[in-house]
Amino acid sequence: SSGINAEYGGINPTNAMIEKAQQGLDKDPTKRIGFNKFLPVYETVKAELATRPMTMVDYIEGMKVFDRDLVGFLFAGELKHLLTILGEKLTDDQVVEAFKGLVDDDGNIRYKDLVERLHTKN
Repeated sequence: SSGINAEYGGINPTNAMIEKAQQGLDKDPTKRIGFNKFLPVYETVKAELATRPMTMVDYIEGMKVFDRDLVGFLFAGELKHLLTILGEKLTDDQVVEAFKGLVDDDGNIRYKDLVERLHTKN
């Protein structure tokens, strides 16, 4: 399906975005569409995602990529490493401030709490 293809194309559209972008295409799931028909769908969804601001849910879903057991927690050391090397890098001091009161006795952080804290600061 084009939804699966779009996910592998570096974007993660909602089903509603895919439905909207596929208007006018044959939606028979047993048929494949060619690249020339897929590209406009992909470009439409990609453009819509580029203009949409990230939400807390988007960030939480992103954290799940690193949550191997899907338990809602990440090891604070690993999370610090990710936050200081990826994307808009945080400084060590910014990470220490963000983690205050969130690290449990096992050295883990409930990433939903961290995302909520960071999201409300902005």
